[in-house]
Amino acid sequence: MKNKKHNKLKNNLISKIFNAEYVKSNQNYYLLFSFVFLSILGLFILLSASSYLTIRFNHGRYYYVLKQGLAFLIGFIIMYIFSKIDYRLYYKKAGLLYLGALFLLICVFIPGISLKLNGARRTVDFKIISFMPSDIVKPVAMMMLAKILVVAAKKKLKYNWKEGFIIPMIIIGIPVGLVFLQPDLSTSIVLFLTLIAMFSVENMNKRYALALLVLIIVGGFLAYKLMKPYQLDRLTAFLNPEAHSNDEAWQVLHGLYAVSRGEISGVGYGKSIFKHGYLANEVSNDMIFAVIGEEFGFIGSVLFILLIFTITYLIINEAKKAREKFPKLLVYGIGMLYFIQSMINVGVSLSIIPNTGITLPFISSGLTSVLSFCAMFGIVLNVSRKNNYDEKQEKKLLKLKNRKY
Repeated sequence: MKNKKHNKLKNNLISKIFNAEYVKSNQNYYLLFSFVFLSILGLFILLSASSYLTIRFNHGRYYYVLKQGLAFLIGFIIMYIFSKIDYRLYYKKAGLLYLGALFLLICVFIPGISLKLNGARRTVDFKIISFMPSDIVKPVAMMMLAKILVVAAKKKLKYNWKEGFIIPMIIIGIPVGLVFLQPDLSTSIVLFLTLIAMFSVENMNKRYALALLVLIIVGGFLAYKLMKPYQLDRLTAFLNPEAHSNDEAWQVLHGLYAVSRGEISGVGYGKSIFKHGYLANEVSNDMIFAVIGEEFGFIGSVLFILLIFTITYLIINEAKKAREKFPKLLVYGIGMLYFIQSMINVGVSLSIIPNTGITLPFISSGLTSVLSFCAMFGIVLNVSRKNNYDEKQEKKLLKLKNRKY
């Protein structure tokens, strides 16, 4: 009897998670191909960019590529699973997931659980597994904000100050603030911009725009006051890089030199000079676009940026096609997150924005980042399945109507 009850509960749980009718439909194969192509391109670029690090740290030639390849293998399994999970489950469990993500962010500040690297606590270590909670909070915060905005719209309170502005700002502010205090300025900026983009596309009006502007000014002032000395030094170095060419601006200037050395067509794959110590240990992470610029030149850099725009367009297009507001907002948020994070990474290498230190999605090395984006892209593919299913159902209804007439 116990086994029968257990199996029944198990089957019901699996049914709720995976057995939505639309899941049997096909996903957007253009998107899937783009994700696969991006990951293969990432391995190809990482093989060249990490060559100096393998020598410096006495690793095997393919050490970083094999690690990243394993991350992609696990990531694509996760992507497939998330592409099959009914997205309505996220709507139902958004609050619980949000509290869980905040708990993990708080764990970062607890000595013994968190790891302190380069003066920052961004990683939690539970002995069996270690990861960066900020990568988990990105999709979860988007789920929670999307749910809050949908609930406000359903109750026709989206332009009520409490439900339409104050509560969404609290939902945005708590994770952004906790990430900033790690300190992780770059991730907090990316998360803030993404969530504000989601809010703006759904709830923005003149009153909210003015209130948001005031909040940004006050928040920016507080953030400036709470910045660590090295963060302020980076900002100063950005404003006057030549005066700091031997310290804070050293890495960024060499990134710019690398990109300029690539000229029109690049120096050739594997032939970058600046990856050999001039971009420090961040050559496989924050400064990897500088290697792309040097080895593939202006043409290669433009093509890569066009790839970012194309993937963003495909994701946003799936958001537009969604019939329900929750998946529409969630997928839009994922598209904006991918675009904003990518362009900030590119902007740092081109010295357009201050050195903030953030990965280039699917290109930079990093297990947690890869798994997080794979999960988010899996959600996009899941919503694309629902969009294809809805289109097929509409076509069936049209055929039935035509037969009657």
